[in-house]
Amino acid sequence: MRFEKEIPENMISYCGINCNVCYVFLKKKKPCLGCRNNDDGKPEHCRKCKIKDCAFIKGFEYCYKCEEYPCAVLKRLNKSYLTRYKENIKENMIKLKETGIKDFLKIEKERWKCPECKGIISVHSKICSECDKDYKTWEEN
Repeated sequence: MRFEKEIPENMISYCGINCNVCYVFLKKKKPCLGCRNNDDGKPEHCRKCKIKDCAFIKGFEYCYKCEEYPCAVLKRLNKSYLTRYKENIKENMIKLKETGIKDFLKIEKERWKCPECKGIISVHSKICSECDKDYKTWEEN
């Protein structure tokens, strides 16, 4: 799978995760449509996400706009993503807040594009969805 010309804004989750680089989105059959779309194809943990529900109820596009940011739930998720995938959600939020969504989308597209084939590198496996190149030791920008 390759990125569209532009990443749709609704593919950035409320917590700052780029849904385009999620293993479920990258599946060839029945891909997830992203956090901020309907629940079709989403794994159970995404359908039941407390962060998604909270931001939706409060009417925030992104968690950093909330007066409780960063909340305990987001801190736990960030710790998990740092440990398991070396991905810092809080840094994503800071970058998103500083640059705005349009520039953040450009940064994310370049960050996760395979330099070999231009496929999408999975945040979870660090493997390119097109050429299967393994980027587990790859230093992220």
